[in-house]
Amino acid sequence: MNLLQFLQIFTLVTGAIYLIMQILQNKYMWYVYIPSCAAQACVYLMQSTWAFFALNLYYIVMGFVGIYNWKKDAAELKAEGKEKKKDSTIHLNRFTHKELWISAAIVAIGIPAIYFAMKALGDPNPLLDSFTTTLSIIATWWLTRSHIQQWFMWIIADIFAIGLNISLGNWWFVALYSFYILSSFFGVWNWYKNGVYLAEQVPEGN
Repeated sequence: MNLLQFLQIFTLVTGAIYLIMQILQNKYMWYVYIPSCAAQACVYLMQSTWAFFALNLYYIVMGFVGIYNWKKDAAELKAEGKEKKKDSTIHLNRFTHKELWISAAIVAIGIPAIYFAMKALGDPNPLLDSFTTTLSIIATWWLTRSHIQQWFMWIIADIFAIGLNISLGNWWFVALYSFYILSSFFGVWNWYKNGVYLAEQVPEGN
């Protein structure tokens, strides 16, 4: 087993563990997520897939943001006395029009910008890379904000990720992202079932 294969298998295992913890909104998820993203970044660096390499660096930074945000939201939910059960309550933030417009702007600017940048750098598949990277940036932001809509964005992003990794021959990652998509449907159900919105949130759509 060479280093590339080891890193792919490590990412597969830790990624699966991380996703299960994400579905349950386990606060320790981020401590699995960060090293998993670091390993995946190394794989894409070795393959000169620059957008995905940069994306995983972004994931690492957002992992620390997620630790902070989830800890703060959980404390607020506890203070409001809204916990159903200690280990089952999912703290949620409402999705706003402002976040929708920002996300739309990221898509409109990010996809063509990343495409042309990756094409100039000799990325092996700049189109799939640009779509996957842009959508994943948004999904990660929504995840740190505990928006239930993040699951739907991940499903779309992971479909593009499968296509990208098939083109690169990263079959371990194809298996990982396929697992992500299937598990996301359970994630949506669990977050709807056990989700509780924080009291200070404005009505949805504002």
